[in-house]
Amino acid sequence: MLKYLVVYASETGNTKKIADEIFYALPSDSKEEINIRSWNGRHDAETYFIGYWVNRGTCSLEIIDLITSLHGKNVAFFGTCGMGNDPAYYRSMESIGKVWLASDNVFLGSFFCQGSMPLIIRDRYEAMRGKYDDEMIDRMIAVFDEGQNHPDKQDLLKANVFTDTAIHRIPTEESYSRIKDII
Repeated sequence: MLKYLVVYASETGNTKKIADEIFYALPSDSKEEINIRSWNGRHDAETYFIGYWVNRGTCSLEIIDLITSLHGKNVAFFGTCGMGNDPAYYRSMESIGKVWLASDNVFLGSFFCQGSMPLIIRDRYEAMRGKYDDEMIDRMIAVFDEGQNHPDKQDLLKANVFTDTAIHRIPTEESYSRIKDII
């Protein structure tokens, strides 16, 4: 069994960039990084870093299948989303994954950042002008334009710090013993 497994879904490469940074930041030789499409249940680890891109407010079924299959593991989420650079939005992205996570796992936290989107999305927004609230369309285009530079070096640095923080949240044998004494 591996110590760490970084599993991600990435359509545009944004989430893969974060996955690569998390993998790089992990301290162990007992680690692996795989695309969710290569995960077939044969890979197992003590700690999972699960990455997903947000599409229409949720993650892919492949990621949901992985999350629901985990029991007794340490789990952290990470990912990218094109429509937001807002901590409240990122918390909702964390909630999307946590809803599928069994209670016998230890949740280590999450890291989300803005990601770039394909230009076809901007074209769709432009085509909505005059049909919907143009102020809202202007805000969506501004968010789209800002996202074209993400994930950036700051995002990668934050992913690295997140990885270190998550690792330090993993319960130790000593903390398990203290919990048993309390119970």
